[in-house]
Amino acid sequence: MAWSALPAVVFWGASFVAAKIALEEMSPLNLVLVRAVLASVALCVILGLRREWRSASSLSRVEWARLVVLAFVSVFAHQLAQMAGLRRTTAINSSLLVTLGPVFMYILSVLFLREGVTMLKAVGFLMALSGSALVVTGGDFGELWHQADTLAGDLLVVVSALGWAVYSILSKDLVRKHSPSVVVGLVFVLSVPILSAVTAIGGGATVSDLRGMTWRAWGAVAFLAWLCSALGYTLWYRALQRHHVSGVGVLQYLQPLVTAVLGILMLGETLTGATVAGGCMVLGGVALVGQRER
Repeated sequence: MAWSALPAVVFWGASFVAAKIALEEMSPLNLVLVRAVLASVALCVILGLRREWRSASSLSRVEWARLVVLAFVSVFAHQLAQMAGLRRTTAINSSLLVTLGPVFMYILSVLFLREGVTMLKAVGFLMALSGSALVVTGGDFGELWHQADTLAGDLLVVVSALGWAVYSILSKDLVRKHSPSVVVGLVFVLSVPILSAVTAIGGGATVSDLRGMTWRAWGAVAFLAWLCSALGYTLWYRALQRHHVSGVGVLQYLQPLVTAVLGILMLGETLTGATVAGGCMVLGGVALVGQRER
Protein backbone atom coordinates (compact mmCIF):
# COMPACT_ATOMS: atom_id res chain seq x y z
CA MET A 1 0.00 0.00 0.00
CA ALA A 2 1.22 3.51 -0.86
CA TRP A 3 1.52 4.95 2.65
CA SER A 4 3.38 7.98 1.27
CA ALA A 5 -0.03 9.28 0.13
CA LEU A 6 -1.51 8.99 3.64
CA PRO A 7 -0.67 12.60 4.65
CA ALA A 8 -2.63 13.87 1.64
CA VAL A 9 -5.68 11.84 2.68
CA VAL A 10 -5.43 13.16 6.25
CA PHE A 11 -5.17 16.73 4.91
CA TRP A 12 -8.21 16.24 2.68
CA GLY A 13 -10.21 14.70 5.51
CA ALA A 14 -9.39 17.70 7.70
CA SER A 15 -10.15 20.11 4.83
CA PHE A 16 -13.91 19.93 5.46
CA VAL A 17 -13.43 21.04 9.05
CA ALA A 18 -10.99 23.79 8.03
CA ALA A 19 -13.42 25.02 5.37
CA LYS A 20 -16.27 25.16 7.90
CA ILE A 21 -14.07 27.32 10.13
CA ALA A 22 -13.12 29.66 7.27
CA LEU A 23 -16.73 29.91 6.07
CA GLU A 24 -17.71 31.42 9.41
CA GLU A 25 -15.96 34.61 8.27
CA MET A 26 -15.87 34.33 4.46
CA SER A 27 -18.28 33.69 1.63
CA PRO A 28 -17.75 30.51 -0.44
CA LEU A 29 -16.60 32.61 -3.43
CA ASN A 30 -14.06 34.58 -1.41
CA LEU A 31 -12.73 31.42 0.20
CA VAL A 32 -12.25 29.65 -3.13
CA LEU A 33 -10.53 32.73 -4.60
CA VAL A 34 -8.06 33.26 -1.75
CA ARG A 35 -7.35 29.53 -1.59
CA ALA A 36 -6.69 29.41 -5.35
CA VAL A 37 -4.30 32.37 -5.20
CA LEU A 38 -2.28 30.97 -2.28
CA ALA A 39 -2.27 27.45 -3.77
CA SER A 40 -1.17 28.73 -7.19
CA VAL A 41 1.81 30.54 -5.68
CA ALA A 42 2.83 27.46 -3.68
CA LEU A 43 2.42 25.11 -6.66
CA CYS A 44 4.47 27.43 -8.88
CA VAL A 45 7.28 27.34 -6.32
CA ILE A 46 7.11 23.55 -5.90
CA LEU A 47 7.04 22.86 -9.63
CA GLY A 48 9.80 25.39 -10.20
CA LEU A 49 12.06 23.73 -7.64
CA ARG A 50 11.36 20.36 -9.22
CA ARG A 51 11.92 21.82 -12.71
CA GLU A 52 8.67 20.40 -13.99
CA TRP A 53 7.39 23.57 -15.67
CA ARG A 54 9.43 22.75 -18.78
CA SER A 55 6.91 20.10 -19.76
CA ALA A 56 4.26 22.82 -20.14
CA SER A 57 5.98 23.99 -23.33
CA SER A 58 4.94 20.75 -25.05
CA LEU A 59 1.21 21.44 -24.58
CA SER A 60 -0.69 21.96 -27.82
CA ARG A 61 -3.34 24.65 -28.40
CA VAL A 62 -6.07 22.03 -28.06
CA GLU A 63 -4.61 20.92 -24.73
CA TRP A 64 -4.44 24.51 -23.50
CA ALA A 65 -8.10 24.92 -24.44
CA ARG A 66 -8.92 21.78 -22.45
CA LEU A 67 -7.04 23.20 -19.47
CA VAL A 68 -9.23 26.30 -19.60
CA VAL A 69 -12.34 24.09 -19.67
CA LEU A 70 -10.96 22.12 -16.72
CA ALA A 71 -10.45 25.36 -14.80
CA PHE A 72 -14.09 26.35 -15.38
CA VAL A 73 -15.33 22.90 -14.33
CA SER A 74 -13.08 22.93 -11.27
CA VAL A 75 -14.22 26.41 -10.22
CA PHE A 76 -17.98 26.23 -10.80
CA ALA A 77 -18.97 22.56 -10.70
CA HIS A 78 -16.55 21.41 -8.02
CA GLN A 79 -15.01 24.02 -5.72
CA LEU A 80 -17.81 26.59 -5.46
CA ALA A 81 -20.50 23.90 -5.26
CA GLN A 82 -18.62 22.14 -2.47
CA MET A 83 -18.01 25.30 -0.43
CA ALA A 84 -21.59 26.54 -0.89
CA GLY A 85 -22.88 23.12 0.13
CA LEU A 86 -20.52 22.81 3.08
CA ARG A 87 -21.84 26.10 4.43
CA ARG A 88 -25.33 24.56 4.68
CA THR A 89 -24.53 21.05 5.86
CA THR A 90 -22.11 19.27 8.18
CA ALA A 91 -18.47 18.47 7.52
CA ILE A 92 -19.23 14.78 8.16
CA ASN A 93 -22.04 14.65 5.59
CA SER A 94 -19.86 16.45 3.06
CA SER A 95 -16.92 14.07 3.44
CA LEU A 96 -19.22 11.09 2.93
CA LEU A 97 -21.08 12.48 -0.06
CA VAL A 98 -17.96 13.56 -1.99
CA THR A 99 -16.90 9.91 -2.09
CA LEU A 100 -19.63 9.49 -4.72
CA GLY A 101 -17.10 10.92 -7.18
CA PRO A 102 -15.81 7.50 -8.35
CA VAL A 103 -19.41 6.32 -8.81
CA PHE A 104 -20.15 9.30 -11.06
CA MET A 105 -16.90 8.62 -12.93
CA TYR A 106 -18.11 5.08 -13.61
CA ILE A 107 -21.48 6.34 -14.87
CA LEU A 108 -19.80 8.86 -17.19
CA SER A 109 -17.40 6.19 -18.43
CA VAL A 110 -20.34 3.93 -19.28
CA LEU A 111 -22.21 6.73 -21.07
CA PHE A 112 -19.36 8.35 -22.97
CA LEU A 113 -16.37 5.99 -22.95
CA ARG A 114 -18.37 2.79 -23.51
CA GLU A 115 -17.03 1.07 -20.41
CA GLY A 116 -18.74 -2.24 -19.77
CA VAL A 117 -21.43 -2.68 -17.13
CA THR A 118 -20.94 -5.55 -14.67
CA MET A 119 -23.31 -6.90 -12.05
CA LEU A 120 -20.80 -6.12 -9.29
CA LYS A 121 -20.50 -2.47 -10.31
CA ALA A 122 -24.25 -2.12 -10.75
CA VAL A 123 -24.78 -3.40 -7.19
CA GLY A 124 -22.12 -0.99 -5.98
CA PHE A 125 -23.82 1.93 -7.72
CA LEU A 126 -27.19 1.12 -6.14
CA MET A 127 -25.61 0.63 -2.72
CA ALA A 128 -23.78 3.98 -2.88
CA LEU A 129 -26.91 5.75 -4.12
CA SER A 130 -29.00 4.25 -1.32
CA GLY A 131 -26.36 5.14 1.25
CA SER A 132 -26.19 8.75 0.09
CA ALA A 133 -29.99 8.99 0.33
CA LEU A 134 -29.76 7.70 3.90
CA VAL A 135 -27.11 10.30 4.78
CA VAL A 136 -29.07 13.15 3.18
CA THR A 137 -32.40 12.27 4.79
CA GLY A 138 -31.04 11.19 8.15
CA GLY A 139 -33.09 8.03 7.82
CA ASP A 140 -36.38 9.92 7.92
CA PHE A 141 -37.70 10.43 4.41
CA GLY A 142 -40.93 11.92 5.80
CA GLU A 143 -39.00 14.88 7.27
CA LEU A 144 -36.98 15.47 4.09
CA TRP A 145 -38.64 18.73 3.05
CA HIS A 146 -38.60 20.13 6.61
CA GLN A 147 -34.80 20.31 6.58
CA ALA A 148 -34.45 22.42 3.43
CA ASP A 149 -31.15 24.08 4.36
CA THR A 150 -29.33 20.84 5.08
CA LEU A 151 -30.90 19.20 2.04
CA ALA A 152 -29.72 22.02 -0.24
CA GLY A 153 -26.22 21.75 1.21
CA ASP A 154 -26.08 17.99 0.76
CA LEU A 155 -27.29 18.25 -2.84
CA LEU A 156 -24.66 20.90 -3.63
CA VAL A 157 -21.97 18.57 -2.28
CA VAL A 158 -23.33 15.82 -4.55
CA VAL A 159 -23.06 18.28 -7.47
CA SER A 160 -19.46 18.88 -6.39
CA ALA A 161 -18.77 15.13 -6.53
CA LEU A 162 -20.23 15.07 -10.04
CA GLY A 163 -18.04 18.03 -10.97
CA TRP A 164 -14.97 16.18 -9.73
CA ALA A 165 -15.95 13.18 -11.85
CA VAL A 166 -16.29 15.37 -14.96
CA TYR A 167 -12.94 16.99 -14.16
CA SER A 168 -11.28 13.58 -13.78
CA ILE A 169 -12.67 12.29 -17.07
CA LEU A 170 -11.68 15.41 -19.01
CA SER A 171 -8.15 15.44 -17.55
CA LYS A 172 -7.52 11.73 -18.18
CA ASP A 173 -5.66 12.17 -21.48
CA LEU A 174 -3.69 15.18 -20.24
CA VAL A 175 -2.25 13.46 -17.18
CA ARG A 176 -1.22 10.51 -19.34
CA LYS A 177 0.84 12.71 -21.68
CA HIS A 178 2.09 15.33 -19.22
CA SER A 179 3.11 15.60 -15.59
CA PRO A 180 -0.05 15.36 -13.44
CA SER A 181 1.41 17.94 -11.05
CA VAL A 182 1.88 20.41 -13.93
CA VAL A 183 -1.69 19.85 -15.11
CA VAL A 184 -3.05 20.50 -11.61
CA GLY A 185 -0.78 23.54 -11.20
CA LEU A 186 -1.95 25.06 -14.49
CA VAL A 187 -5.61 24.46 -13.61
CA PHE A 188 -5.13 26.32 -10.33
CA VAL A 189 -3.29 29.19 -12.06
CA LEU A 190 -5.98 29.48 -14.74
CA SER A 191 -8.73 29.42 -12.13
CA VAL A 192 -7.44 32.60 -10.49
CA PRO A 193 -8.46 35.05 -13.28
CA ILE A 194 -11.80 33.26 -13.63
CA LEU A 195 -12.51 33.58 -9.91
CA SER A 196 -11.24 37.16 -9.85
CA ALA A 197 -13.66 38.14 -12.64
CA VAL A 198 -16.59 36.40 -10.94
CA THR A 199 -15.70 38.00 -7.60
CA ALA A 200 -15.46 41.47 -9.19
CA ILE A 201 -18.83 41.07 -10.92
CA GLY A 202 -20.44 39.79 -7.73
CA GLY A 203 -18.94 42.50 -5.54
CA GLY A 204 -16.82 40.05 -3.59
CA ALA A 205 -13.90 40.42 -1.23
CA THR A 206 -12.16 43.70 -0.56
CA VAL A 207 -8.90 44.31 1.24
CA SER A 208 -10.83 45.54 4.28
CA ASP A 209 -12.87 42.31 4.32
CA LEU A 210 -9.71 40.22 4.42
CA ARG A 211 -8.11 42.43 7.07
CA GLY A 212 -11.11 41.84 9.29
CA MET A 213 -10.54 38.07 9.34
CA THR A 214 -9.26 36.46 12.53
CA TRP A 215 -6.06 34.44 12.74
CA ARG A 216 -8.23 31.32 13.10
CA ALA A 217 -9.85 31.88 9.70
CA TRP A 218 -6.52 32.76 8.05
CA GLY A 219 -4.99 29.61 9.52
CA ALA A 220 -7.82 27.53 8.03
CA VAL A 221 -7.36 29.15 4.59
CA ALA A 222 -3.59 28.64 4.69
CA PHE A 223 -4.11 25.00 5.64
CA LEU A 224 -6.52 24.52 2.72
CA ALA A 225 -4.23 26.22 0.21
CA TRP A 226 -0.79 25.02 1.19
CA LEU A 227 -1.34 21.62 2.79
CA CYS A 228 -4.56 20.38 1.15
CA SER A 229 -4.01 21.81 -2.35
CA ALA A 230 -0.30 22.38 -2.97
CA LEU A 231 1.36 19.72 -0.79
CA GLY A 232 -1.59 17.30 -0.84
CA TYR A 233 -1.81 17.11 -4.62
CA THR A 234 1.99 16.86 -4.92
CA LEU A 235 2.17 13.91 -2.51
CA TRP A 236 -0.85 12.24 -4.11
CA TYR A 237 0.45 12.33 -7.68
CA ARG A 238 3.95 11.38 -6.62
CA ALA A 239 2.45 8.27 -4.97
CA LEU A 240 0.44 7.52 -8.13
CA GLN A 241 3.64 7.62 -10.18
CA ARG A 242 5.36 5.10 -7.88
CA HIS A 243 2.53 2.73 -6.93
CA HIS A 244 -0.54 1.03 -8.40
CA VAL A 245 -3.65 3.18 -8.55
CA SER A 246 -5.61 0.68 -6.43
CA GLY A 247 -2.98 0.79 -3.67
CA VAL A 248 -3.18 4.57 -3.53
CA GLY A 249 -6.92 4.97 -4.06
CA VAL A 250 -7.92 2.67 -1.21
CA LEU A 251 -6.46 5.17 1.25
CA GLN A 252 -9.25 7.62 0.38
CA TYR A 253 -11.67 5.46 2.36
CA LEU A 254 -9.96 6.81 5.50
CA GLN A 255 -10.93 10.40 4.61
CA PRO A 256 -14.47 10.37 6.11
CA LEU A 257 -13.06 8.87 9.32
CA VAL A 258 -10.62 11.78 9.69
CA THR A 259 -13.45 14.25 9.04
CA ALA A 260 -15.78 12.55 11.52
CA VAL A 261 -13.22 12.60 14.34
CA LEU A 262 -12.22 16.24 13.75
CA GLY A 263 -15.82 17.31 13.15
CA ILE A 264 -16.86 15.94 16.52
CA LEU A 265 -13.82 17.32 18.39
CA MET A 266 -13.56 20.76 16.76
CA LEU A 267 -17.06 21.58 15.49
CA GLY A 268 -19.25 19.73 17.97
CA GLU A 269 -20.93 17.72 15.22
CA THR A 270 -22.66 14.46 16.07
CA LEU A 271 -22.86 11.08 14.40
CA THR A 272 -26.29 9.51 14.01
CA GLY A 273 -27.04 5.88 13.31
CA ALA A 274 -28.37 6.83 9.88
CA THR A 275 -25.16 8.72 9.04
CA VAL A 276 -22.97 5.79 10.07
CA ALA A 277 -25.10 3.24 8.20
CA GLY A 278 -25.42 5.44 5.12
CA GLY A 279 -21.71 6.22 5.17
CA CYS A 280 -20.80 2.53 5.29
CA MET A 281 -23.14 1.88 2.34
CA VAL A 282 -21.60 4.72 0.33
CA LEU A 283 -18.03 3.57 0.99
CA GLY A 284 -18.95 -0.07 0.33
CA GLY A 285 -20.67 0.85 -2.92
CA VAL A 286 -17.73 2.96 -4.06
CA ALA A 287 -15.38 0.07 -3.26
CA LEU A 288 -17.46 -2.28 -5.43
CA VAL A 289 -17.58 0.20 -8.31
CA GLY A 290 -13.81 0.57 -8.09
CA GLN A 291 -13.18 -3.18 -8.31
CA ARG A 292 -11.29 -4.29 -11.40
CA GLU A 293 -12.65 -7.05 -13.56
CA ARG A 294 -10.68 -10.28 -13.41
